[in-house]
Amino acid sequence: MRILGQRLRTLRLEKKMRQEDLAREIGISKSAIGMYERGEREPSLILLREIADFFRVSADFLLGRSDRASFPSNLRRKSDPPGADGNLKNFLTRKDLHWDQIPLAKKELRAVKELMEVVVRERSAHYEVNPDHIKKADRRNKRG
Repeated sequence: MRILGQRLRTLRLEKKMRQEDLAREIGISKSAIGMYERGEREPSLILLREIADFFRVSADFLLGRSDRASFPSNLRRKSDPPGADGNLKNFLTRKDLHWDQIPLAKKELRAVKELMEVVVRERSAHYEVNPDHIKKADRRNKRG
């Protein structure tokens, strides 16, 4: 099961995590992570699923049965809340957002979205960004 260990280590390092960090996140010992990475021990099926979910990859990828590290971006688990894909824009569509337990109104969330669009527009000068995304945001703001 050496491929599992290699992929686990690679995924952990990509997230700039130490073994201790990963162990704490998934609720096991640091030594267990080390043994998985060295191929000295295999995780249970339940733990394998937890590891796959944490890294947002399939168990088949971890086991070496697939070389596709993640699910296609247009697929999402039904149980995933908006924004689980890491996209702040999607996250801000959630109805249960709060700031220190103070609920945020639609108007306040709209202000946050507009602020982020300004930030993205300014940063796009330094990164290669598809200009269509910015044009769509501008059209939405004019309507809104």
